[in-house]
Amino acid sequence: MNYRHAFHAGNHGDVLKHVVLLQLLEALRAKPTPFHVLDSHAGCGLYDLAADASQRGGEYRLGVGAVLADREAAKELPLYMAALQELNPELSLEGTGLRHYPGSPWLMQRALREQDKLSLVELQPEDYETLRRNMGRDARIGVHKRDAFEALKALLPPTPRRGLALIDPAFEQADEFDRLAKTVIAAHQRWQTGQIAVWYPIKLRAETDAWAAGLAKGGLPPTLRVELLIRGAGRAESLNGSGLLLLNPPWQLDKQLKGPLAFLLKRLGREPGAATRLDWLVKQND
Repeated sequence: MNYRHAFHAGNHGDVLKHVVLLQLLEALRAKPTPFHVLDSHAGCGLYDLAADASQRGGEYRLGVGAVLADREAAKELPLYMAALQELNPELSLEGTGLRHYPGSPWLMQRALREQDKLSLVELQPEDYETLRRNMGRDARIGVHKRDAFEALKALLPPTPRRGLALIDPAFEQADEFDRLAKTVIAAHQRWQTGQIAVWYPIKLRAETDAWAAGLAKGGLPPTLRVELLIRGAGRAESLNGSGLLLLNPPWQLDKQLKGPLAFLLKRLGREPGAATRLDWLVKQND
């Protein structure tokens, strides 16, 4: 309940998450059949980088700010840059004019067509009210003030059944990884055809690897792992990187992410030990 994403909006973890999310949404939109997307930890949905919280943290400067400092960003990350440009009409090729940063709910709402649905879950009272305002009056969207893990039990499988669930907890609790693993396995069991994207922080890579290996034994479908380390993951007190596990990813997503991931490493990974990983935690069937 204490976590407020406004302090971290636009940081390197957000950039990776949103670059991948936009590819997933693009794949859903490629077919005319309706889809349903769900964000389990929605936050405010939209962030003002000039606000006190963002300025005090300043994490966006080494995240989205570093991406925008490269004129090649529009070519290497076209979906991401198009979203930023839409939200910030004054955004220049030099990166000036950035004022607002999109949360996952804003990106999801932007991707919806008339026939699609979106469910947003947020428990923190102030963020919940802000989220409702930011989403506006949209009959395609349901905003739920409830615990995320309980909501996943109640809302999956969604209607329509084709779609995506994004799970990205705040990782404030000591047992968050264990609880997340159980939730992911249960969510897949309830919705075996659904795409599930699970964001996680990387502090000590060995610990994260052990968690992922244990999760892989839980009967998961084909699962793609995408990671970006901005420095070597040997300091438990630092957010050294982040990753996503993608259950039932769309066809050829691994190939589509190679270029963007290499570009993010160049722009965001400037300390010793910076690296990326793009592999199959659970392999596809041949």
